[in-house]
Amino acid sequence: MKKLLFSLCLACAVSGMAQFQTTAVITTLNEPVAFTFTPQNRIFITLKAGTILYYDANYTLIGTFYNLSDSVYNNFERGLLGIEIDPDYNNNQYVYVYYNHRCCNPSPSGLQYLRVVRFTQVGNVGTNPTIIFSQQVSNTIPGNHVGGNIRFRPSDPNHIYISIGELATPANAQNLANPYGKMLRINKNGSIPTNNPFYDDGIVTTGNDDRIWSYGHRNHFDFCFSTFNDSLYISENGASTWDEVNYGMRGRNYGWQLCEGQNIYASASPCVNPALTNPMTVWPAPLPSLTGILHYTSTVIPTLTNHLLVADNDYGRVYDLTLGNSPLYNTVTSNVQLMDLVAGTGGLTTLKQGSDGCFYAMKGGYTTTGSIMRVCPTGMYVSEQNLVVAYTEVVPNPSKGDFDLHFFLNSASDVGITISDVSGKLVKDAGVIAGKNGENTFKFTSTGLPAGVYFIHVMAGSENRSSKIIIEK
Repeated sequence: MKKLLFSLCLACAVSGMAQFQTTAVITTLNEPVAFTFTPQNRIFITLKAGTILYYDANYTLIGTFYNLSDSVYNNFERGLLGIEIDPDYNNNQYVYVYYNHRCCNPSPSGLQYLRVVRFTQVGNVGTNPTIIFSQQVSNTIPGNHVGGNIRFRPSDPNHIYISIGELATPANAQNLANPYGKMLRINKNGSIPTNNPFYDDGIVTTGNDDRIWSYGHRNHFDFCFSTFNDSLYISENGASTWDEVNYGMRGRNYGWQLCEGQNIYASASPCVNPALTNPMTVWPAPLPSLTGILHYTSTVIPTLTNHLLVADNDYGRVYDLTLGNSPLYNTVTSNVQLMDLVAGTGGLTTLKQGSDGCFYAMKGGYTTTGSIMRVCPTGMYVSEQNLVVAYTEVVPNPSKGDFDLHFFLNSASDVGITISDVSGKLVKDAGVIAGKNGENTFKFTSTGLPAGVYFIHVMAGSENRSSKIIIEK
């Protein structure tokens, strides 16, 4: 499965933005669902039927990282879904996936589980599969609303957050005795944090399900944490009237099925129950079926900096949400369609920000012609086939002192190296150095830089690749 590159310009920025250049960097994917980047700009991809693919920084297939197809229950919305790497991936090489597991019998009468499994990467393959989370589910559930994503919070790197839908049973969402229709938070070894908001006895089968972080969700397909201010944003599918984006908070009840969107369920009356948390913004019927969500923090597309980008699966559109109420940014002041990315040829599932400052969208779900598309300002990549800077990486990250910038050049070139803060302000200019063909290393010191999040930029001609660095003191 070789990379295939093609481009088209989208003057369609509905909000009046400048043109974008969209490039399909990986194609011919069969029912892809999610992807994630490594610090080296390699890419892990989940295919719904059970295969984890692994691509290099030039979008060329390395191979199959792991094959779970013999135990994945691929039916309706079930399958191999979410994927994420560990915050300490550079050191521990951990990769996590969320999937529907079937045991012992390939028919629907076999045992079914929702699982999170951790792999240890050795070379280019996954080894030592370890079950971190396992929840047996009824054999009679409809097969939809299984949620299916896993994420790590920047300020909380030792805990895994998991989204699980209410399994098409609305009463589950308000029941604190089960994990369905909930956001869960567990330790990286699968144990339960005692500071979870509904922790009572540490036993999930008695009293509260101690893993619950928030509840009242219908089917929150995806969620993201901001690297800018640590906020949690959740995309959620409604029933028939409203899709919504929520601002995720500890212990909150997001209302399903008492409310849908900002209204009482099956009513035109507003939802004003003080015990419930209304969404930040909503989409009316016909519902777009929201999927991927990204808090865009780069300055490469300055008109989108500190905006939420949200994708949908029914139309293949990307929406631009302007955030308000600094510094929480927990309100939406504008919600507009940014682009119709796939123009009716399939829906979107996942959005990610690349180290180059572009954003990447997956055409996935129920399609045999899935792809990953890169969206950049027009003209950013002048020569697709001859990229000079293949990837950048910062080690160690986070750093409490000196750190190294590693970058790979496909040809010898002068490169400029700078550091900016999250607002895009230049805080350090290392000048221009003569880079050699191949691996390069540039040493930095954090002296003079306050604790916080920064971006290191490596510039060669018109190319600009960026890596995030967290400075701790």
